[in-house]
Amino acid sequence: MKIQLALDLLDHHQALDVVRAAGRYVDIIEVGTSLLKLCGIQIAQDIRAICPDKPLFLDMKIIDGPEREATLMAQCTPENYSMLAVASDTAVKKVLAIAKENNAIVVFDLQSVPNPVQRAQQLKALGATHLCVHKNADCGDKLEDAFREFLDVRKVTELPLSLAGGIDLHTLPIIKKRLNPAVAIIGGAILNAADRREAAIACRNIAHSS
Repeated sequence: MKIQLALDLLDHHQALDVVRAAGRYVDIIEVGTSLLKLCGIQIAQDIRAICPDKPLFLDMKIIDGPEREATLMAQCTPENYSMLAVASDTAVKKVLAIAKENNAIVVFDLQSVPNPVQRAQQLKALGATHLCVHKNADCGDKLEDAFREFLDVRKVTELPLSLAGGIDLHTLPIIKKRLNPAVAIIGGAILNAADRREAAIACRNIAHSS
């Protein structure tokens, strides 16, 4: 299981401070959607200057303008970026084609999909290789629902899955034991920690434990 640090912030300097403190201790660094809107794709270069060896995930949440958005991603070359699973099949195919040309992975975010299992199967048929089960407490979602959806989606697709939504040091060991996702996405548990370095190390130790 890998740890993805989600920089869900609204401050460029603060985000880079977090990367300096915790970036080397996680597996993937994510530029959150709001931060990406604030700073633009230039922040990808800023993060690479600090942690050049860490894969980047840009939480683009693409839904329309597929060719423009995927071409924009090709310009800043993140290893991973997100697309909403509710996007049309036509948009999905266009984004996947451009991503393939640039050796990028498109992670399809299943948040708010009415039938996530069915949509996950459709996405796999379209060529998707990675999905994200995303349940956000801020939107009224529950962790128990995330567990159920995760297991159902993995069973029918057998694809690598990320899990996002309020994961902290208390729930991470449970998630590791019961689900063991390919990627656990963690934001506030590191961002709001008194010692971000130690929090990142603690998350990494749990994730990488046998």
